[in-house]
Amino acid sequence: MKLRLLVVGRIVPELAEYEARFLKRLSGACSLQVIELPEGKSKQLAQRKQEEEKHILKAAKPNFILFDEHGKQLPSTQWAAYLQQLAGNAEQDFVIGGAAGISDAVRSKAGRIWGLSMLTLPHQLARVMVAEQLYRAWSIMQGHPYHRE
Repeated sequence: MKLRLLVVGRIVPELAEYEARFLKRLSGACSLQVIELPEGKSKQLAQRKQEEEKHILKAAKPNFILFDEHGKQLPSTQWAAYLQQLAGNAEQDFVIGGAAGISDAVRSKAGRIWGLSMLTLPHQLARVMVAEQLYRAWSIMQGHPYHRE
């Protein structure tokens, strides 16, 4: 299974080591590539979203999963069930927007919209949470004790 996490912006050093821990743990199970996309430069939020939209839509493959605070919240076991159906050489992109949020055009192109929390999370923290949840989903699929119910 080939997974890509497309994120707007670079990770801050304080979180990079924690994210790397989950990427390393997943490396034997599947391919998870983190692709950092450029942040918009405009001071106006709407314009910044449009700048980032171009990069996201150019990079993301069809049926990508967008993370958004208004998206459907799933328990870790449903992440595992979803990944289980992607067996073999399947590919799946996950998208996290920048600090300005996501444009309606990106939202409309997403195959699914998932939420990580009802809270508004910093996009830097969201990417670490997604990496951890992908590892957790894999551990559930493998019966690994990392996930405890």
